[in-house]
Amino acid sequence: MPEKREKPDADRIAEEAAGWVARLQSSDATPADAELFQEWLERDDRHRAAFDEFCNLWGDLKDLPIPADRLNKLRGARRRRTVIRTTAVALILLISGSLYNAGYMDRLRADYYTAVGEVRTIDLADGSRVYLNTDTAIAVDLTESQRRIHILRGEAFFDVAKDPQRPFIVDDATLSATAVGTQYAVRAGTLSLRPDVQVEEGKVEVQTADQRVLVSAGYAAVIGDGGTVIVQSADVADATAWRNGRLIFSGRPLKEVLAVLARYRHGQIVMLDRALGEQKVSGIFDLNDTDAALRDLEMSLPVSVTHLTGLLVVVGRRTP
Repeated sequence: MPEKREKPDADRIAEEAAGWVARLQSSDATPADAELFQEWLERDDRHRAAFDEFCNLWGDLKDLPIPADRLNKLRGARRRRTVIRTTAVALILLISGSLYNAGYMDRLRADYYTAVGEVRTIDLADGSRVYLNTDTAIAVDLTESQRRIHILRGEAFFDVAKDPQRPFIVDDATLSATAVGTQYAVRAGTLSLRPDVQVEEGKVEVQTADQRVLVSAGYAAVIGDGGTVIVQSADVADATAWRNGRLIFSGRPLKEVLAVLARYRHGQIVMLDRALGEQKVSGIFDLNDTDAALRDLEMSLPVSVTHLTGLLVVVGRRTP
């Protein structure tokens, strides 16, 4: 079984610490916030160390200059303060995991990889075809007894050549997916998106440390809270439309849509309003032009989209 990595837990603590730095520095922080913060500090010894580290970074980043013409798009002094705080937090997160998130280490270990925004097709020696999504890295191990693909990061779709004597196994740090001859996609988990297996044709056995399930065509296995495998119906063609340069969403939450768009861009997309993230989105977008996708969202939803820097986009609720 693949080993579990601690990185997701470290990223979660870093994100929470950065959020507390921003919240406690804000002018509208409340006594209730202070109490919740103390509870958070006492919950894990690592919380204090992470908070202290980001406090130091905050002092260096909170006065970061932002071009005036971009700030003018945002109305109200309070909202400008929120944007500046959010900018600092986003930059803190970018700095804290820059080498890991940029994928340098994964690419060094990979046999094949794609850059951010790139989609690539690979033909393997056994006759199978692999489609690599944006910012993806894989290591290939073909032997006489099995064919194994390690997803180091990102997402890939597999059109597997039939070979009953050599099972085709795809694994990441969370799960393994085994097939003899079929078509399916596997996505490694990120902070914003859960790991999953999407089956377009045939059947795939999905296994984690605690479960083993058989997933048929038209279904997906999603890793839920606590590592539980959830099997649910899925429109696999839409979910893997990135193979043809498109991103298709049907009634998906805005926060999920933004998380997907962010995968095809350098930098980050930050939401200022959690409730707004539940707004449902349907549409077809060109993955090669995420700026156009953001403009479409701004025109069709009650949101404002502000490009503060080349690497930071802030999405908030549009004011009347």
